[in-house]
Amino acid sequence: MVGIRLIIIMAVVGGLIAYIADKMGSKIGKKKMSVFGLRPKYTSILLTVVGGSIIAMLTIGVMAMASQSARTALFGMDKLQKELKQLNSEKHLAAQALDEAKIRVEAQNAKINMLDEKIKESTRENDAMEARLGELNAMYNQAQTAVADLTAAKAQLSDEIEDLEKTTAALRKGIINMREGQVYYRAGEIVYAGILRSGLKHDENVAQVNWLLQNANETALQRLGVDDQEQQLQAIWIAREIVEQTVAALDKSKGNLFVRVRTVANIIVGELAVCDLEIFENQFIYPDGTLIYSEDFTNVGKEGYEGIIMGFLTQVNHLAVEAGVLPDPLTGKVGNMDAATMIETSNMMRRMNGNFTLKAYAKGDITTAGPVRVRLEVLPKSEDVSGD
Repeated sequence: MVGIRLIIIMAVVGGLIAYIADKMGSKIGKKKMSVFGLRPKYTSILLTVVGGSIIAMLTIGVMAMASQSARTALFGMDKLQKELKQLNSEKHLAAQALDEAKIRVEAQNAKINMLDEKIKESTRENDAMEARLGELNAMYNQAQTAVADLTAAKAQLSDEIEDLEKTTAALRKGIINMREGQVYYRAGEIVYAGILRSGLKHDENVAQVNWLLQNANETALQRLGVDDQEQQLQAIWIAREIVEQTVAALDKSKGNLFVRVRTVANIIVGELAVCDLEIFENQFIYPDGTLIYSEDFTNVGKEGYEGIIMGFLTQVNHLAVEAGVLPDPLTGKVGNMDAATMIETSNMMRRMNGNFTLKAYAKGDITTAGPVRVRLEVLPKSEDVSGD
């Protein structure tokens, strides 16, 4: 707005001065006036030039009066140039300072990044140390717990030893009908065996194992001829760890278990029978009526039928053991046969005139626990008859 107003003022003043100079020049020309002794023509020219100069001077003066910027441009240009030069120098110095500051900032940023990495590394090391400290604390707590358990176990074992000593003394006093030094259980002999059901709760499994141990203890007392009705005597001893392992196996088992209580050494009368527990899965080996073994005989004499039967049963025993039936660890047998059955079978063999087929069938379901009960069948050799 200031520039437009200045242009308008200059235009008005210039036009007014030009008008006045033109009128003066016309009047001078008509009156043929002379200035400084000049001819009228040159006087008119001089007045025109003077008028133009006055216009220029007035224009400049009006601009100077009307605008600070115009005054600065007319009279302060040198100062402005010096100031501009100084400002450019300061700008250059400021740019250099800015570059140096940027370099210093980058260096500081690099140091900060290094410090951040060190802090992160220190944090990771601290976390690792805290984790290790946690592990050490856990190990320390476990060690304390183990020490407490061992202390309790030691105290309990001491109590058990004291009880065993008392029981042993009672057994030695109660067995007056046995000769001193007599072996009443051989090493590896089965004291008792039973089948424990699976799929029950932990407390019920503990009760099953206790039932097995109680029956084994009563069986051992019966062999000694000791009546355990009046006082609770202990004839066998099994490590607590073995009992706990048996309960744990029963907890995890999906099928019934066959457990045998076996002595670990020869047991002398008056001593506790130190035993171990054997655990087996009680699987079905032979369903009822399964043909276990069959053999053909030809031209057998009238004598020796009992020997044939015994050899045949030995083969049946061997096959049953191979199939998975557990034999007696001392005798190696998995079953027996009464004398009446052997006599009846021998008579049937004699009626076949020495040519017959002898077959053994499972008499009832036979499992890993046994025993192997068989039904013998004697057929003429030419016949091929299957049992039930």
